[in-house]
Amino acid sequence: MIIRKLTVFERDAVRNFYLALSTEDRRKRFCSTLSDDAISKYVDGLDFARHTILGAFNDHHQLIGLAELALGAEESELAFSVRPDMRCQGIGTKLMERILLRATMCGIRKVVVMFLSDNAPMRKLAMRAGMLLNTEGGEAFASRELPMPDAEELNRWTIEEAIA
Repeated sequence: MIIRKLTVFERDAVRNFYLALSTEDRRKRFCSTLSDDAISKYVDGLDFARHTILGAFNDHHQLIGLAELALGAEESELAFSVRPDMRCQGIGTKLMERILLRATMCGIRKVVVMFLSDNAPMRKLAMRAGMLLNTEGGEAFASRELPMPDAEELNRWTIEEAIA
């Protein structure tokens, strides 16, 4: 599996990935059952220059997972989705590790994830990533403070970015 930052030229691949999600998967990813038009508008609004969108690809160069890092003033938001037939293979965990490393290297000090409280896979992913969880009604929030990067992390980051 290869995980790399996507570019604006891959907007249609992101759109097609999200459009292929079932109604339930859309509800879990977007906390709402978005129509095809709403998903297209969402993808059209993605700022590939300002935010980070990582794609996970299988050996056949197919997009099998996405992680998004949307920059904010006080905290930055993370979002994840893995193709249904590729779940439970560690793809979400790898995407989480890479997006957290990228956030750390970009100087982000706090990340958050908002998800529906019945989204057990996202809850598990957030817990494995050391995030603090809080549930209010039907929504759940996970957050994590990020440390300043050390020399080892900077080296790892440089190598992984060069490979990707």
